[in-house]
Amino acid sequence: MAFSGKFFPLWLGLAVLSKLVLAESLQQAWQQAEQASNSLRAEARKVAGARQQEAASHAAAGPALTVDAGVSQLDSTPTARLDISPLSQGLGALGAHLPSTVDAPLSNRDVRYANARLSLPLYTGGRLAAMQQAAAAATSASQYAQEQARQSLRLQVAEAYFNVLRARHAASVASQYLQSLQSYQRDVNNFFRKGVVARGDVLGAELAVADAQQKQISARQAESLSQSAYNRLLGRDFSQPAQPDELSLSGDKRSLAELQDRALQMRPELAGLAEWSASLQASARSVRAESQPQVGVYAAYSYLNNPYLVNKGVGSVGLGVSWTVFDSGLIRARAGSASEQAMAIEDQLHEVQSLIALDVQRAHSQQIEAAERIKVAQAALQSADEFLSIQRDRYRNGLANQTEVLAAEARRADGQRNLFNARYDHALAVVALQRAIGEL
Repeated sequence: MAFSGKFFPLWLGLAVLSKLVLAESLQQAWQQAEQASNSLRAEARKVAGARQQEAASHAAAGPALTVDAGVSQLDSTPTARLDISPLSQGLGALGAHLPSTVDAPLSNRDVRYANARLSLPLYTGGRLAAMQQAAAAATSASQYAQEQARQSLRLQVAEAYFNVLRARHAASVASQYLQSLQSYQRDVNNFFRKGVVARGDVLGAELAVADAQQKQISARQAESLSQSAYNRLLGRDFSQPAQPDELSLSGDKRSLAELQDRALQMRPELAGLAEWSASLQASARSVRAESQPQVGVYAAYSYLNNPYLVNKGVGSVGLGVSWTVFDSGLIRARAGSASEQAMAIEDQLHEVQSLIALDVQRAHSQQIEAAERIKVAQAALQSADEFLSIQRDRYRNGLANQTEVLAAEARRADGQRNLFNARYDHALAVVALQRAIGEL
């Protein structure tokens, strides 16, 4: 079906509009990835689980009501044998005919019972308070782990985002390189037909074009793979076209010392390890408190369906004490295990601090390096364009050989790649530095 000329502007406008709609910023990509991430959902569930554990630690200090009931069928009727011989004394001959014992049933064979008990701990030696502190610290540690996963995901998305742009530019450079060589090949063929150049130049041009075609094929496949990796992070179909916006990020102007100090304050990994250590220390205190007397009050009511009882239900209140005087070192070993784990976390915390300082220095260095590379690449590309123009002109006039022209073509393509690689390396270094200091 052919388009009428009057509809062509409308079609063109819709095509441009659709491209703009598909384009997305890095911030939009982050939001989409956070919504689609299974890892973040898993971390959110871990936080929810830690909060439930914290709620359980508070509930342990409150009153508890337990109820139990049962029905039993006995194989025989419980019976008590009573000695009534003292009652027959003084009855003479009549007493001699009376039995000395009497069997009395104590219950039916069908036994039914029910119990209810309300208890409240009064003193636990600090066990419950330490348990609550351990649960609260574990919740905080889980939240810091969730933030760590979120920032790590953002860095992964940024890498994939810039890889798509990088691959797209690489494919464009490969296409331009091929077109330039094809143009050069046409010139060589014209010169050959005129007898200006030898057959070897024609073959050399053909080989150069074939090599450029292979590079273009590789560049297109790399672009496709980069889009698949990007779409995977955003929870999309791998084949969906990716349209990340071009962007330029300003570098962080703070000094390295300021950035490292900021990282020690902001990195969620450090705060999370500190909370885990605090949680384990509190757990150790809670376990040690089990060796102290545990005091509580209770109120109970018991019911027994026994026809021989005057009162089938009996209520009671009381004060109970439980004290583990000796347990063969069980409590001491459990508390020691938790303490050792807490000290291990402290050692790990010091190690991570030094790794983070190095991470900040690396990202800061990469940012400076990429910024300097951009300046060099821009100047080099201008020189490469001019150098290629000169070499082509010299070749047309018989002052340069084919090798010089092909080298100039390759240098311009390398200059284009160096420039966009430096730009995207700089943008990624800015994001990586934000992640390194914990502000992403």
